[in-house]
Amino acid sequence: MSGEPERPAPPRPPLSDRTPAPIREIPTPPPAVKRVRFLWLLSFASGVIAGIFAFFARDQILEHVRGLITGLERGEDQQTVEALAVVVFWGALGMLALVILIEAVLLAVLMRRHGKVRFVLLAMLLVNGVVTLVADAFLAAGDQGVGIRVLLVIQLALAGAAVVASVLHGASQWFRAEHQTRGRAAA
Repeated sequence: MSGEPERPAPPRPPLSDRTPAPIREIPTPPPAVKRVRFLWLLSFASGVIAGIFAFFARDQILEHVRGLITGLERGEDQQTVEALAVVVFWGALGMLALVILIEAVLLAVLMRRHGKVRFVLLAMLLVNGVVTLVADAFLAAGDQGVGIRVLLVIQLALAGAAVVASVLHGASQWFRAEHQTRGRAAA
């Protein structure tokens, strides 16, 4: 301000500790855990394929659901039956997709060595069973009915096998191992 030339800022002093911050390492999973992941992925694929088959066979499925609804309520008008059939079809398909999505998110958490998620997946397996029964009742109709039913059962069986495999010794040991960090020891 008083006519003095501007001086550059002095260099910053070096840090006293050059050890990097602790970063939790996710080690490569052992073969047992890779099998668990593979079983879950096959389960998801089977459920998605069943949903795709149901979507492409929706005209036959909607006709089947209309027949179920008119068998329950004989006095309903055609618009109500049609609207109810559409709601039942999309509701069953949506529940199937939602269960697969939740299980996929839980699998991603599980693969980060959060072993307690295995028990949440066990509870989701029960929900998956109920959704499979509902989807089988309403979506397994028409020419694709047997294929959809088989894919739904395969999906449920693979999910069950994945849950069982996740609590077996090889996988369970990996989830119980001490969390490793790189850098400074976590306090």
